[in-house]
Amino acid sequence: MSVWGRVLALVGVVAAIIVEMHPGLSGAHLSVSLLLVAEVASSLTWTFVDASHKRTQLVALAIMAVAAGAMVPFAPAAEVSVGLAALGAGAACELPPAVALAALGPAAVALSAGAVGKSTGSAIGTGAACLGGLILGVGRREYKERADQEAAVALARDRAELEHARAGVLDEKNRLAREIHDVLAHTLGALSVQLEALSALQATDPGNAEALGEGLRRTKALASEGLAEARRAVQTLREDVAPLEEQLRALCARDGAALELSGPPRSLGAQVTVALYRVAQESLTNIAKHAPGAAVCVRLEFAADMAALSVTNGPGPTGPGPLATSGAGYGLDGIKERVRLLGGDVLAGPARDGGWVVEARLPA
Repeated sequence: MSVWGRVLALVGVVAAIIVEMHPGLSGAHLSVSLLLVAEVASSLTWTFVDASHKRTQLVALAIMAVAAGAMVPFAPAAEVSVGLAALGAGAACELPPAVALAALGPAAVALSAGAVGKSTGSAIGTGAACLGGLILGVGRREYKERADQEAAVALARDRAELEHARAGVLDEKNRLAREIHDVLAHTLGALSVQLEALSALQATDPGNAEALGEGLRRTKALASEGLAEARRAVQTLREDVAPLEEQLRALCARDGAALELSGPPRSLGAQVTVALYRVAQESLTNIAKHAPGAAVCVRLEFAADMAALSVTNGPGPTGPGPLATSGAGYGLDGIKERVRLLGGDVLAGPARDGGWVVEARLPA
C-alpha cells in the first residue's frame, strides 16, 4: 500500500470511529479518545518512517494493532486498522514474527471486550480482517523479494556482459599490438641490418660505388616491403589474407631462405595463416640478428588435421650480428602467445648441426 493509500485509510477509519463512538473526556469516550490518539500516532509513524528503520516500524505496528484492537468493542470500524497493522507486519518481516505481531490485534479485542463486559464475538471479525491483511502483506513481501532477486540477477548478467565485452576489447587490443609488433619488428630489423652493412661498407670501402648503390637499392626494397607488410596487416585485420605458401615464397625470396612444402596445400583460414606467417617472419628476423649469413630452411607441412611450420638455420659464419642485442625480446613470446590462443604450440631450441630451430603446430 502506498503512503497516500495509508493516509486515506487512516482518515476513513478515524472518521468512522468518531461517527460510531463520539470520543470525549469521560468514561468509555475518554478511553476511545486515548486509544484513537495512540492509533493515529502509530499509524502515521508506520506510514512516514523510512523502511530502513525496521524496528521503529514494527513497534509502531504493534502499538497500532493493540490500540485499534482495544477500540473494536466500542467502534467496530477500528477492525480496518487491525487489518492494516497485520498487512504491515506481513510486508515487513518473516511469517512467524509477522503472525505474532498480527495476533496482537485480536488479543487486544478479547481483553478489551472482557474488561468492559461485552461479547467477544467481535474478535471473529477482527480475526478475519487480521488474516486478510496478513495474507496481503506476506504476498506483497514475497513479490518484492522476487522483484529484488530478478533485479540482482539482471544486474549480475549486465556486469557479466560488460566484463565479457571488456575482455573482448582487451583481446582485440592485444591482437592489434601483436600485428604492429610483428610488422615493425621484422621490417625495421631488416632495415637496421642493411643500414649497418652500408655503414660498415662506407667505413671500409667508401669508393665502392657499385656496392653502395646495391646496398641502397636493397634498403629501398626493404622499405617498400615494410609498406607492403603494413598493408598485409590491414588485410589481416579484415580477415582477407593471401594463401600461406604464396606469402612464404615472397618472404623466403627476400630473405634468401629455402622453402619446402609437404602435403597438398589448402586454405588454412585467416588466423592460422597469419599466425604461421608471423612465426616464419619473426624467426627470419632473429636469424638475421643472431646468425647473419647462415643457411636457412623454412618448411611448411600440410597434414589432415594440422599445419606445421619450422624454420631451421645453421650457425652464422661470423657469429652474432651487430643487432643481436637489439629489440625488447617480445618477438618469440608474442608468436607463442598467438599460436597458443589458436590451440597450437611453439617449440624453439638448438638444431642438430649447432644452429637453431623454431617449430609451430596448429590445428587446421
